[in-house]
Amino acid sequence: MVEKTETERMLVRKIEEGTVVDHIPDWKAETVARVLRLDKLARMQADVSVAILQNVESKTLGRKDMIKIDRWHVDEKDADILTLIFPNITVNYIAEWKVSKYEARVPDVIEGRVKCPEVLCITNAQREPVVPKFFTLKKERLLQCHYCDAVVEFDSVPEHVRT
Repeated sequence: MVEKTETERMLVRKIEEGTVVDHIPDWKAETVARVLRLDKLARMQADVSVAILQNVESKTLGRKDMIKIDRWHVDEKDADILTLIFPNITVNYIAEWKVSKYEARVPDVIEGRVKCPEVLCITNAQREPVVPKFFTLKKERLLQCHYCDAVVEFDSVPEHVRT
């Protein structure tokens, strides 16, 4: 058996264009992938590479997950939704090998991305073309439906994200 030294690291090549979502809590990358709808990339047969690193060493967090998406830029609204669930994540956009950090922030309003948990909400009626709309109650860490006042805890957002 080969012993690993402290200086050995997992190497994943740099990307020229794309997005890196970093500082994800360890073992939570699948939740981030679901919120970002990364499975749609496969359905689109997009020429995109995705590297999901889980439980890797981090100087600041101890352990963390990371997602690198080559040739795809994550929508800023989706990045903002991630901050509801994981406030410490960082989103970096890469263009021509240069990194620019996106300051993801908790949005005041979320439209169309989160499904209302209230079955009788008008946004869940198939005959009504109403787009779900939620207001953010930041101090309470809740989303409140504009139409029926139902609430969703920030931690429960992944369960209600529309794909």
